[in-house]
Amino acid sequence: MNVTTMQRTKWFWPWQDEKEEAWLEEMSTTGWHLKSVHLPCVYTFNKGEAQRIIYRLDYMPLNKAKSEEYIQIFEDAGWDYIGEMSNWRYWRKRLFSDGTPEIFTDNESKIRKYQRMLTYMVFFLVFLTLIGTNLFMNGAWREPDNLPVVNAIYLSAMLCYAVVIPIYVVVVIKLLHRISQLKKSGL
Repeated sequence: MNVTTMQRTKWFWPWQDEKEEAWLEEMSTTGWHLKSVHLPCVYTFNKGEAQRIIYRLDYMPLNKAKSEEYIQIFEDAGWDYIGEMSNWRYWRKRLFSDGTPEIFTDNESKIRKYQRMLTYMVFFLVFLTLIGTNLFMNGAWREPDNLPVVNAIYLSAMLCYAVVIPIYVVVVIKLLHRISQLKKSGL
């Protein structure tokens, strides 16, 4: 049986976009070319001729009107748009020479990409912290007359927050570290 399409699920953290790009390039050198991406981290590949294709990612939250203009700018520069997963835009370009094409030609552009992501992460971290604090401070679990089921729901939600909020904190710290690295390397 000749397999022409394959799906892979692979997790990358937001600061590991270069690692993700390298993995996608490696897949192309074995003949598996990215066709689409979907949440949660599901990649669909088409089987084809093994070739060196460069993949680049950009984090760009856009509405539909801005999205068309954004895509056109990249396509005019020779990039093929693959798709979007959670505001990450996936681009590819076949490599014909020794040079490696980039969508960001300077550190400032790369820094802005991570700052866009950081803005969203900080917003959601604050939002989740406020909801979690409100849930804990005003929780029905504190009322002795509440049913055990309500108590279990509130305790489950609190356990979820005990896991999710530290993950967001780590992501924010790692993004700040990545931005700091880029600023130091640009001096």
